[in-house]
Amino acid sequence: MKGWIILRRFFENKKLIVLLVSVITSFSMIAYSIFSQSQMPKPILWVNDVTAVVGRFVSTPTNAMMRFTDSINDLMNTYEDNQRLKSQISSLEELEAQNEILQSENEELSALLDLQPSLVGKNVIASSVISRSPDTWLDSITIDVGTNSGIEESMSVMTESGLVGHVTEVSATSSKVQLLITENNQMKNVAVSIQTDDGIVSGILSDYDEKTQELILKQVPNDAKVSEGNTVTTSGLGGVSPEGLIIGEVTSASSDNFGLSQSVRVKPAADFKDIRSVLVIMTLNETSSDTSADSEDQAAESSAASTDTGE
Repeated sequence: MKGWIILRRFFENKKLIVLLVSVITSFSMIAYSIFSQSQMPKPILWVNDVTAVVGRFVSTPTNAMMRFTDSINDLMNTYEDNQRLKSQISSLEELEAQNEILQSENEELSALLDLQPSLVGKNVIASSVISRSPDTWLDSITIDVGTNSGIEESMSVMTESGLVGHVTEVSATSSKVQLLITENNQMKNVAVSIQTDDGIVSGILSDYDEKTQELILKQVPNDAKVSEGNTVTTSGLGGVSPEGLIIGEVTSASSDNFGLSQSVRVKPAADFKDIRSVLVIMTLNETSSDTSADSEDQAAESSAASTDTGE
């Protein structure tokens, strides 16, 4: 009777039955695998197949996502590399442009230094153009020297090629230079000398033809033999510019409407469209200075003579 009760309780305990069945099944599979090495147990094969299918199901999208992530990372790295390269290229181009500008300015300054020996007897100061308005490109420029450097109004300004204008406004550290070719030139009527085969001929620089880009000289004697290629310089007369500053070369000459004088056209020696470095001629009109000195000497002599007469 007790044995029957124990057996009934055993079968009523489902957990114990499941555990017992699992143990028996496991031992059976182990025993079967031991005694049948040539063939894997079907349950194991089934488990392996299921595991493989599940593994492929999980690994395929996972691998695809990993490859996609790697591609995105490679793309981002490539983009960053391209941005760095573009930045480096831009920096190199900027440095190259700055180098070209500095080289050009250096060449201009070297040319100005080479020109200075030809200005013996004249005090000069090198300067750079710091401002030039597009609206008045052919009218005026602003340079980086002023009264602190001894600059005064009416001083002549030239490039390594020739005269370009005169100082019209001066501040402590900068000056405005009005160009020879401007229509509003306050320093017009510059006295010039034309070096002809027969000698020096005088004239007045009075106008500029913007269409042909030529300076126009007036009051040139009608009988003067002015030829193409004759050099035109400042004469030092008139109180505007010192003597001997190059202006340009004659391109043509013709009689005016009245036949009393010639109108001479001159190709400027300086390039007015591209002015970066200039020389300011610190010496004002030497002829005027000499004239003033002579007048003072004459006045002193007259005063001395009057004193002697009084005695």
